[in-house]
Amino acid sequence: MSLLVSLRSLLVALPLIVVTAGCDSGGSGGESTANTAPAAAFEVSTATPTVGAEVQFDASASSDAEGEIASYEWTFGDEASTTGAVVTHVYDESVANRYAESSRYEVTLTVTDEDGATDTATKSVRVDPTSDTVTWTQVWGDEFDGQGLPDSDKWSYETGGDGWGNQEQQYYTENDLDNARLENGHLIIEARKESYEGRPYTSARLNSEASWKYGRFVIRAKLPAGTGTWPALWMLAEEDTYGDQYWPDNGEIDIMEHVGYDAGVIHGTIHTEAFNHIDDTERTASTTVPDATSAFHTYAMEWTPNEIRVFVDGTRYFTFQNRPQYDWREWPFDQKFHLLMNIAVGGTWGGAEGIDDSVFPTRMVLDHVRVYKPE
Repeated sequence: MSLLVSLRSLLVALPLIVVTAGCDSGGSGGESTANTAPAAAFEVSTATPTVGAEVQFDASASSDAEGEIASYEWTFGDEASTTGAVVTHVYDESVANRYAESSRYEVTLTVTDEDGATDTATKSVRVDPTSDTVTWTQVWGDEFDGQGLPDSDKWSYETGGDGWGNQEQQYYTENDLDNARLENGHLIIEARKESYEGRPYTSARLNSEASWKYGRFVIRAKLPAGTGTWPALWMLAEEDTYGDQYWPDNGEIDIMEHVGYDAGVIHGTIHTEAFNHIDDTERTASTTVPDATSAFHTYAMEWTPNEIRVFVDGTRYFTFQNRPQYDWREWPFDQKFHLLMNIAVGGTWGGAEGIDDSVFPTRMVLDHVRVYKPE
């Protein structure tokens, strides 16, 4: 009887010994505890601080029961960083703030526990400007005083007659007084019915020698009349920065376009890789100016880090906004652009209802061009 009991005890004990051996960690005789990564979190003292205000960031990170947070590392989105569980930061004025717009910064907290495990938490902080208005200061311009050719220190010619991607019919000339000249305090850009270099019309296309990133652009002009005319006041990127083709990847800003067969209708438009007329996705708006071809009007555009706004005579009629999810495909407008002024003849849009040869010569008369930046 006692021998049977002993055998039963041995049979019961053997599996227990095997199980215990399988759980032993390094022969220490105790159970191992897997390290749990810490959980990073933090609070911001001011939801929407203003430029120059001190903002406090308070970490509320936690670790598992066996460890503690060993380090707190912060980045504030403006190239500044620091360490500590509770820190403060002051945001300096940004470019957007100077244009009376908010800036957004991604604040990231990285915590590391005593075992080397890490976690991060990120929040977006909007920093408001100290003022909601902009005082503009002129930084460039041309009043078109004098006689003769346009000022070569301010304007250059773009020449050619290959249709310009739009099946246009004009040849753009260079240093030709018939097509571009100063006259009585104005710049005259004139389209003429005459054969030149295999094209049936001549005209001029002027580019500004200067270029800018952001600003207010103001052009006072009287537009040409007649079916088949297509004047434009617009901007293109100075460099081929984005994508695999200059246009539309690097963007276009049309401050004013007008087609003669739709007299008095003024268009403001932007083109990008994602939004362009080839794909019928351009962003555009129009307004009516009945006497656009017989009287001077002021065409303006404000370009900031967050918006492009287009005006006629001080009234805004088109806004294109930059959005957080956009990259260069939607918003390539974070590089320098230059101004262009021209009259095209015919083309896919300007010539959609033909060309009335009886209107030539026809001219766009420009009173001034002015460029402004925040004071």
